[in-house]
Amino acid sequence: MKSSLYAPFMIRILCIHLAESQASYRYRIAQFLPYWKEYDIDMQPVRITSKSYPEKLLIALRSKAYDYVWLQRKPLSPVFTSLIARNSCLIYDYDDALYAVESYRKTKPKPVQPGSKQTIKRLNMALKYSSLVFAGSDDLARYARRFNPEGTFIVPTAYGKLPSPPPPAPADQPVTIGWIGNTGNLYFLEMIDKAAAAIQQRYPSVRFSVMSGKAPEGLKTRWEFTPWSTEGEQAWLDSIDIGIMPLEDDEWSRGKCAFKLLQYMAHGKPAVASKVGANLNAVIDGASGFLANSEAEWEQALETLVSNPDKRLSMGEESLKHFLATYERQRIQEQMATLLHNHFRQTKSHRSR
Repeated sequence: MKSSLYAPFMIRILCIHLAESQASYRYRIAQFLPYWKEYDIDMQPVRITSKSYPEKLLIALRSKAYDYVWLQRKPLSPVFTSLIARNSCLIYDYDDALYAVESYRKTKPKPVQPGSKQTIKRLNMALKYSSLVFAGSDDLARYARRFNPEGTFIVPTAYGKLPSPPPPAPADQPVTIGWIGNTGNLYFLEMIDKAAAAIQQRYPSVRFSVMSGKAPEGLKTRWEFTPWSTEGEQAWLDSIDIGIMPLEDDEWSRGKCAFKLLQYMAHGKPAVASKVGANLNAVIDGASGFLANSEAEWEQALETLVSNPDKRLSMGEESLKHFLATYERQRIQEQMATLLHNHFRQTKSHRSR
């Protein structure tokens, strides 16, 4: 349903992004594309990676034909950032702490990687030159406000509502604890390995299932591996009973947007997560799941859910309710549309249409 706040004309946006295969693009851009016209917004996405310098220059020059250029995650070189900001209103959208080195990185980051001097310089410039910054978490917003205090807004990553919630698993079915994520993030499973292995020893029927690009290695816990695929993701999420998200308490992890928790929540699953960053907002501790810091807290939280089917069910229901109220696609899109139209109205006197 369109709000009366929306303007009676179409806002034109050029969205520059990394690649269609990136999860960041799929969930912060692609899932909204079919619906933008309902909000009087016309968004045209264009991939910037693998483009030659002349092709990138042409994209930057095209920005003059749009009301906004939405730069999704990838900070550009100073020449392109300044050119776009002169031609149009720049929106910078990010969902990772690009100013920090990744938790699992053991070597100095390359220039294009998070935490490198080049990436930080480009990120800071994009934040400073932007009319609007959409930050996926509290920590990302705090960082962005150092360079853009007035134009920064927290816009959580969204996830689509399922046509119908999955039915609860039969009480006599073996409990499955699940983790989903990319291969780099398998590193975080090491943090809870002792706690998970203790649960597995105490409750031999409990399954530990991981969906990723490869199986975890070198852990005491026996993980059943399912290769990640777009087609298999929903069925896998339906198949688990408890979702987990362990994280380090460091700058990289504090910038994360709790996306895997949204996946669990949308499927009505209780979650156990590290008490870090956006996890604190995604999990209502003691109601929709548990937040844990220590090995003992992880073990206690997992055992509570494994041994109590009624609590798993009630927490799963609360988890789904919290998701629908806070992270569901339509709610987040309405939030962004309102921000865009409010900004457009405030600045339209300076525009040439």
